[in-house]
Amino acid sequence: MPTQISLLVYKGVPVDFSKYRHTALHALYSDGQYDWLHAVGAHPFFKFQKDSENPMSEEPIAWIPVCTAPDSVTKANIILAYTCTSVRNSNSDRDWNCQNWVGDALTELVKIGCLTKEERAVAIGKMVETILEAELEDDVMF
Repeated sequence: MPTQISLLVYKGVPVDFSKYRHTALHALYSDGQYDWLHAVGAHPFFKFQKDSENPMSEEPIAWIPVCTAPDSVTKANIILAYTCTSVRNSNSDRDWNCQNWVGDALTELVKIGCLTKEERAVAIGKMVETILEAELEDDVMF
């Protein structure tokens, strides 16, 4: 079984606004093992995290298939690409979040031949559509 890469979108916490929707990548490797890979925290304390089970209390609201990795791309290659994807915590990166990390990580996977630019674009488009389905901040009464 080849490695399968998916993009996950979780409902926003504490309220389901677009900016609070959490995103992650999921890798189901050819050996049957799997990882949840994501940036966690908040500015300026973001960090990369790799989990062997769903780290969230709820299931994702979207499970978006991204690609089937070619046999030439190994599990080690994929993990290295994820771990090389930086998190941004500088003052100029206040708008950066886990959604940006997913895009950056997919770019790293394109670089190693795990997926194509087209597959990345389709996955990002579906992620954005799902994120934009969240409640609008202006529509919520406090």
